[in-house]
Amino acid sequence: MSSVDPWRWERACTRLVTVVADRTQAESGWYSHCKHVLEWFLAYNGIEAERAREIVESAVGGRFGSWIEPDVAVVDVVSSRFARTVGGNR
Repeated sequence: MSSVDPWRWERACTRLVTVVADRTQAESGWYSHCKHVLEWFLAYNGIEAERAREIVESAVGGRFGSWIEPDVAVVDVVSSRFARTVGGNR
């Protein structure tokens, strides 16, 4: 998927973040689960673990909080950064 249109990376991230927030009910530390899911998704798509951690940290990096469901604007920012970083742009 690494050569896929950045929109697809962005859309996948948006979907994964919203599903994790929903399934965990955005309870304490939900964003840690979210980061793991994003890393697993990248690994599934052939991205090495260290690079996946860098991508996720660059995208998420403190933008989510415990007990707070992320609003649409925050998810959009994270997803956009995720897609750009997967493509090699930070």
